[in-house]
Amino acid sequence: MQRSVQRAHTLSFELMPPRNVNCAPKFWQCVDKLSQIHPDFLSVTYGAGGNDRSTSLEVNSRIVAESPVMPVAHLTCIDTPKDAVEDIANDFLAGGVRMFLALRGDHPKDSRYKDSIGPDTELVRDAVELTHLLRSLDKKRQRQSQYAKFKAITRPLVIAVAAFPDGNPVLGTNVDAEVERLLQKQDAGADFAITQLYYDPKIFDDFMNLARKRGVTIPIVAGVLPTWCPDRLLRCEVNIGIAPPKELVHALGEAQDAGDGGNGDSNDERAREIGLSFWEDLCKKALDSGAPGVHMFTFNKWEPPLALTQRLAL
Repeated sequence: MQRSVQRAHTLSFELMPPRNVNCAPKFWQCVDKLSQIHPDFLSVTYGAGGNDRSTSLEVNSRIVAESPVMPVAHLTCIDTPKDAVEDIANDFLAGGVRMFLALRGDHPKDSRYKDSIGPDTELVRDAVELTHLLRSLDKKRQRQSQYAKFKAITRPLVIAVAAFPDGNPVLGTNVDAEVERLLQKQDAGADFAITQLYYDPKIFDDFMNLARKRGVTIPIVAGVLPTWCPDRLLRCEVNIGIAPPKELVHALGEAQDAGDGGNGDSNDERAREIGLSFWEDLCKKALDSGAPGVHMFTFNKWEPPLALTQRLAL
């Protein structure tokens, strides 16, 4: 049973499923370390095009069965037939998952469904349609099974969506477009949103103000990446197109070079303090701007997010 923890703000973490769930002791150690402080949820990423479907399903089902914390299963729909998306979602629901992060996703280099998609194939095009689909599937399961209906009463389906406070660099959208998109996701049945990574507190504050002005009422959780490793920030820039502040990368790099590890996992206190101070300030300003809490992208590292959690008194 999930333990209730009294907090003034929400706290959650994102994990990436290992290639082999049964041969990943460090991953499960990370799950255990993060679960011990009873976050509101652990989110588990999902490979583009369904390529990590089995491992994501296994990780989520195991967390449901063994952890005191409920998982949020990432689910993408890009380049995936509608019937395949339904099958995947039903597998998660059958595994006890009641919380999803509905995502369009990125085009995979080699989708497992590429040979089955033709001009007449029905697709789920984006997170709005995926949110509608998840709501529809859950209602269908309730009509078919009294057990499913009872589970929906005791643990309602919760759907999160992504928010892009500085526009989506992958799609080339601006802030206005992303606020309108978030409003559409809300209308489709989204319960809350988690922002993409950002570095400037003004970006979050401006996005929140515009979203509330346009009619977005769902909670918007601030997504952050607690790290004192400059290479990790630069890798994120390559993967998601959001550049970290040059002064932050430079300061972390200098401190790291002066330390004894040089790999981002050393005990160099100067780099650690620079990184934690930056993320602590960003999180506090997000909370001041109306965020209900913070969601930390962990890259399966438990020490930085727990250190930041302690700094924030969460």
